[in-house]
Amino acid sequence: LHSNLLGLHVEGGSWMADGGLRMLTAGVYAKSAGWASAAERATELLAAKLRLQAYALTFIDAFHLVAWACFGMLLLVPLLRRSPLGYRELSAVRSEAGA
Repeated sequence: LHSNLLGLHVEGGSWMADGGLRMLTAGVYAKSAGWASAAERATELLAAKLRLQAYALTFIDAFHLVAWACFGMLLLVPLLRRSPLGYRELSAVRSEAGA
């Protein structure tokens, strides 16, 4: 979900995406065979950064889910009733079954 949502906001032709891609291309050009391979590596780096952000957002959502589940359970605990069969009654049922 987050990968898709982040990918929707990276539009080709926007000044932020193009500027970031150009800066990454210029940064990896020294270690590349040419401008085409530098642009390809920059695109892969940009995709990896987006993937890392999507993973972080997914983990945050998982922690929120756990927190809300715990909160819901804390609200449900006071609604629990006492069990009709306690430990004392359980030992009496066992002694009757064995007799």
